[in-house]
Amino acid sequence: MWTDQALLKLSDKTTYCRDDLFHALLSEKTDLSDSAFRWTLYNLLQEQKIFRTDYDTYVTVKPAVLPVYRPYYSEKANALMEKFLEQYPELGFVVFESVLLNEFLNHQIAQNTIYLQVEKDVSSYIFDNLQEEYAGSVLYRPGKKDFDRYWTRDCIVVLDLISQAPLSQDRPHEITIEKMLVDIIAEKSMSATFSPSEIPFVYENVMRSYQVDKRKMNRYAGRRGKASQIKKYAGSAD
Repeated sequence: MWTDQALLKLSDKTTYCRDDLFHALLSEKTDLSDSAFRWTLYNLLQEQKIFRTDYDTYVTVKPAVLPVYRPYYSEKANALMEKFLEQYPELGFVVFESVLLNEFLNHQIAQNTIYLQVEKDVSSYIFDNLQEEYAGSVLYRPGKKDFDRYWTRDCIVVLDLISQAPLSQDRPHEITIEKMLVDIIAEKSMSATFSPSEIPFVYENVMRSYQVDKRKMNRYAGRRGKASQIKKYAGSAD
């Protein structure tokens, strides 16, 4: 297969970024598009022919210790995060976007949704401010029906940031894998972006690829009233 030929050119002692992998694959398939590359990268990760070890860092040999998850955000999500860090430096918020799940899903999400979870006391204020800049493309705490009715591509969904959520100490505005696994079940507008039948595969792929603190995840799941569902897919804390 052409991907195998491309991977043979890579060293098992070197780390690679997405751009490195794109050019390595492009050397074997000169008409490789960006979208085709994303699908190819996803399949290579699923087949465990390459492994993600950190933010935009990949290797060709499975690491002895599973890496800590870091989200690879889109340009629009990164821009939104930078905007909020500049305008509201003291605000507690976390950004998630639906296409982050493509690393773990069998059926890829083609149309992205950005979720901005902010402190409950100011979430409506933040929504009003975003409406001025992104009129018609911002939803506030939508249920599934409203999400299905008013959703637009790359829209921003403003949600309350639930207390006791597992956050990253170094990058508190980036979603942790433990929070993601609970939120995709607990948040109706998040679970609406993919088939419920995919959830077991998401959990299986995450557990196989990254470190997961089950105690933190189960504690947060209890806070959200989803403890039994989460344990069904991830098991009890080690």
